[in-house]
Amino acid sequence: MTHTDFPALPDRLPPGQLLRAADHGQNRTAPRGKALLWMSDAPVDDAGEAWTRLRQEHEQSGLYPVLLEHDDDRAWDDRWSFPETIDVLDATDPETALRTLWDQLQADREPEEDDDEEIPEDEWPSGPWPGLASPGTGDGSPLAMADQYAAHLQDDVDFHGRPRRWRLGLIPARDGASALTLAGWDGPCNHTNDTELISAALTSWGDRFGAHVVGLGTDKLWLSVAHPPQDLAHALAVSLEHFAFCPDNLWQGGYDTIDQYAAALIGINAWVFWWD
Repeated sequence: MTHTDFPALPDRLPPGQLLRAADHGQNRTAPRGKALLWMSDAPVDDAGEAWTRLRQEHEQSGLYPVLLEHDDDRAWDDRWSFPETIDVLDATDPETALRTLWDQLQADREPEEDDDEEIPEDEWPSGPWPGLASPGTGDGSPLAMADQYAAHLQDDVDFHGRPRRWRLGLIPARDGASALTLAGWDGPCNHTNDTELISAALTSWGDRFGAHVVGLGTDKLWLSVAHPPQDLAHALAVSLEHFAFCPDNLWQGGYDTIDQYAAALIGINAWVFWWD
């Protein structure tokens, strides 16, 4: 089937459909009715293998693959609320994006006059934006690590020990970071509606840590990381970026302090984020 407003689909895809910018959504700069992504109609058994094949075809197809966590048949129907065009993303500086997320987080943590909730200032960082962490080191291939992580996610289990089920998604994009903004993914909407800030941060993490987008949930993100921090000092600097990017990872991730969170990042080749 030919789609005049979408790149030609690769061969050997399962049945699927194009999802378009909805008339009722917040379409931002993307025109209404624009095809945002292709998504398989159902979960696939060989999701990780298919992701790697499609990733290898990305340069030719122009379609970046994502694994989409399958919760129910309609979970993804309305999760593409904020599509933007590439010029919006290109105008977003990565460090400015992280600084903006940091500053917004600090402002949101100021209690309202009628808010009795105590904010644990001693346990979690505050103050001015600390700046970017230094790049990771190592010779590992970011793409090879992404392929390995896709294979891992194919057989992963959820919080309850149940096998995860994955649909396939294809987004016209130069990389996984930009794919999130171009498709209008609203997973972080409880933290920010400006997905271009998330994409800009991911672009910087790709440059500094060899990070690649592999999987998406309706409020989760799975990244492969080829060059993670190798010591606590570096991991602490990275943790501050994570805190700006997704504070729920620290607040609701079972960590009492930022030091505990940082220690869990040392040498780990995957970062997973969840916005409550």
